[in-house]
Amino acid sequence: MGTKAKSITPCRPSGRRAFTLIELLVVIAIIGILASLLLPVLARARDKGKTARCQSNLRQLGMAATLFDEDQRVYPIGWPPADGFTGDQFAIWYRQLQPYLGRTTNTSGQGVFICPSSVQKAQPDEKQAGFREGGFWGFLAYAQNGNINNGRRDISSRQVMDVPRTILYGDTDGWDACLYADGDPTANVCYRHSGGTEKSSDTDRGIAGAKGKKHRANAVFADTHVELRRDAPRRIFTLERD
Repeated sequence: MGTKAKSITPCRPSGRRAFTLIELLVVIAIIGILASLLLPVLARARDKGKTARCQSNLRQLGMAATLFDEDQRVYPIGWPPADGFTGDQFAIWYRQLQPYLGRTTNTSGQGVFICPSSVQKAQPDEKQAGFREGGFWGFLAYAQNGNINNGRRDISSRQVMDVPRTILYGDTDGWDACLYADGDPTANVCYRHSGGTEKSSDTDRGIAGAKGKKHRANAVFADTHVELRRDAPRRIFTLERD
């Protein structure tokens, strides 16, 4: 009697199929392409966000200076005259404006006095590693028009003949308390927005890193409007009509 052959059930493929190496490489390549397209967009969006915050800071400073002028009949001191250095807390604009921003006059800068794009390496005496916001000294990233109470204390809004075209405060690397026009020996407007760096002013303050190209700088004017500028000519610093 013959032996009955056993029937063999063919193997059925499972419901899951593994990716081939080529398919994985294609997926990785697509992800890389998408990342290369998205990262610059995200970087620009982040820069625009910081620029908007900087503009808000400057507008607050402009309004504070206007209120100070209304109360004191004079603008804050850009840099004190020779007889103005009385102790460590001498009168200067980044202290004089503090009461109009909810702080006391013994506070130097900080808060809205710091541009969120003003990232620099911390100084050795700060005992802080790496980079931080706050300009060269760590508490200031803007400066006051060098033609307003620089070594004097008697200039008020009454001397400003071209209100919408006279700058009050603008972006700097944080070294100076006063702001100077492009082309001046101490020109210090810092064009760090829209892809710029802390080393984008005409005057090199010894900040680490390669010299950067000029891009954009924020500035607030005597009528408290804010502009994102590509230059800072002398005519917007003078108080006369020009």
